[in-house]
Amino acid sequence: MPDSRNVVTVREAYELARKAKHKELRELLVDDVSWSPARAGAWKPCENADDVVRTLLWRAGMNRMRPSELVDVGDRVLVQLRGRHMSRLGAKGMFPKLFQIVVLRGGKISSLHDYPNRESALAAAGLRA
Repeated sequence: MPDSRNVVTVREAYELARKAKHKELRELLVDDVSWSPARAGAWKPCENADDVVRTLLWRAGMNRMRPSELVDVGDRVLVQLRGRHMSRLGAKGMFPKLFQIVVLRGGKISSLHDYPNRESALAAAGLRA
C-alpha cells in the first residue's frame, strides 16, 4: 500500500533536514508551527518555523535522527525515531527510542510533539497501544 500524503510530507521533511536544505524544509512548515519535548526542560520548545528548521537540522545532522516507522493517523503521523543520543531528548528504555506525533494542516506540518514511549504517543493520537 502506498504511503499517504501526510507520511510522504513527514518523511520528506526529515530527508531535507538531513541534507540541510533549509529553504525547501521551511516550505513544508506552517508559520506558527510548534515542537514540544518529551520531557519538560529537556530543551526549549520551538515556537515558530525558524526554530523548528534549526532543531530539525541539528537533530538530523548531529544526532543522525531518522524516522524508522511512520503510521498515518488521519491528520497526524506517528513517527518512531532512531539515532544517537536519544535518551538526551527524553527517550526511555534499554535501547532508547523516541516517538513523535506530527500534526499536519493543509498539507504542511503544524506541530511536532516528542514522547518517551509508543504508549504515550498512541494515547496522544487518540489510539490505544
